[in-house]
Amino acid sequence: MMNARLVISGLFVLVFILSGCGYTLSNGGVLPGGVTRVAVAMFENQSSESGAETTFTSSLIKELLQKSDAMVVERNGADAVITGTIRSITIAALTRNADDEVVERQVSSVIDLDLVDVNGDKIWSVHNFSADEAYTVTSSNLLDEAAKTEAIERIAARISERIVDRMRDRF
Repeated sequence: MMNARLVISGLFVLVFILSGCGYTLSNGGVLPGGVTRVAVAMFENQSSESGAETTFTSSLIKELLQKSDAMVVERNGADAVITGTIRSITIAALTRNADDEVVERQVSSVIDLDLVDVNGDKIWSVHNFSADEAYTVTSSNLLDEAAKTEAIERIAARISERIVDRMRDRF
């Protein structure tokens, strides 16, 4: 109980120190077209990886909330809607040992993303946006599946970060 109080007190002191020197933990930015209220539709998943649409959609929402000034809202209250398509998620052998057994695999993902205003006009888009992530293969199928899922989550986070940065910078 005493340790928890000490940690909480330390966090409060850190927040006060950081706020006093002008340092900010927020790095918001404006979305293209001056969009201030954006809806994010569930990604369309054209890959065979079940659940990837939820992972990518959640990662994009999280990144928008952290790095933009836009509010993420329901479609009926939005200035624009972001739609995304997972074109592919592929898994390939990356490295093999002397016995020709796969030691490491690489997950690759390709997505398309569009920012469209309420009239259906495209404000911003990116297509064939890709990222890769490697993971170590184990002798357990269950552990391999978990490692693959973690790799897909890291890809979704990295893609989301890069996309929001590009949107804010108007690339």
